[in-house]
Amino acid sequence: MQRPAAVEQLQVLGRQVDIPVFNVADQTPVQICKAAVEEARRKGHDCIVLDTAGRLAIDEVLMAELGNIKSVVQPDNILLVVDAMIGQDAVRTAKAFHEKLGLTGVVLTKLDGDARGGAAVSIKEVTGAPIVFVG
Repeated sequence: MQRPAAVEQLQVLGRQVDIPVFNVADQTPVQICKAAVEEARRKGHDCIVLDTAGRLAIDEVLMAELGNIKSVVQPDNILLVVDAMIGQDAVRTAKAFHEKLGLTGVVLTKLDGDARGGAAVSIKEVTGAPIVFVG
């Protein structure tokens, strides 16, 4: 909701792969996530991905929002997507997210670039959360 084109980008991608993208205009992220879970249940979907705002640094207001979403929605999994190219900053970010939310897994992007895997090893060590996908 912080970036106006974000929802539109997800909707375009969703149409390309025939996956519904849910949104409610003029609602808070917590309200949207709650409504999305209710809609998924109504439609009989067994999997839902709640894509929250990206963060380049730990922002306490946005972290509190994530905590509220977790409390309201009670997700089965909490995955953090981090850019492997940012190295040890990825580790600090993962640690902060894990302390606040209790990560169940980490997705690492851009591991095919200059990143050598140090972030992956360090994130696993610091959080205990498994690396569930590498891009």
